[in-house]
Amino acid sequence: MRVKLLAAILLLTSFSFVSCDNDDEPRETVSTDNVFAMPVRKIKDGVSVNEFTAARDAYVATLEAEWGTLTDREIQPFFDFTFSGLDLSQIYVGFTSFQDQETFGQIGEVTGSTPEANEFFSKFDFLAFEVLQPLDSGEVVDLANLAPLGSNQVWEIAIRDISQYTTFDQVDYETKRDAYLDILSQQNGFIREIQWKSISNPNVVVGMTIYRDQQAVQDINSDQDFIDAYTATGFLQAYPPNVFGMISNVLK
Repeated sequence: MRVKLLAAILLLTSFSFVSCDNDDEPRETVSTDNVFAMPVRKIKDGVSVNEFTAARDAYVATLEAEWGTLTDREIQPFFDFTFSGLDLSQIYVGFTSFQDQETFGQIGEVTGSTPEANEFFSKFDFLAFEVLQPLDSGEVVDLANLAPLGSNQVWEIAIRDISQYTTFDQVDYETKRDAYLDILSQQNGFIREIQWKSISNPNVVVGMTIYRDQQAVQDINSDQDFIDAYTATGFLQAYPPNVFGMISNVLK
């Protein structure tokens, strides 16, 4: 895990910086070129939530001041379906979209060594850090419209490292996954599913489901017909999330 996180962090500084401070530059756009940084953070022991959030707000302000940063979101888990034993009050998931991969690298180089970054990065440890794009290369994701603040919609995030599954079979995985998602999409309270690929680690895939609210999640997962149906697909039994799997409330 440490090697994966270091590789992902290094991607932030892997491109040479080209200034975007040009009033004639077109404004940022939501498109299929966008990339999405998703850090899963655990507050360090001895650091208060207020210290963490204050440092994060200052750091995010430096990101948002850069041309090419589109939308920053923040969520916090309320249910851990991988039974990790983590204190969910200490876990925060960021989700930030950028114009494209090159711009993401440029912004990382500019902001990664600022005092705000140094202060913020001292407050937490990474549980995961992935740089993502939709698995469907034609899918457009506008973070500003995904589970809007105040909508009560919740996010399920499941991170899988397929290299950790014994005798992994790509065809079997995709068949079971698609069958499961087909069943899930038919449930009352289901809003949207996005399957992501990691461009920082080709072995990592991320599933993200948006539900109407917490009650919808509870109703779906307590419905015996749904339980029987997803059990029949075999997806969650054969390929449970093995890096991170939680359902979260929107904070920002």
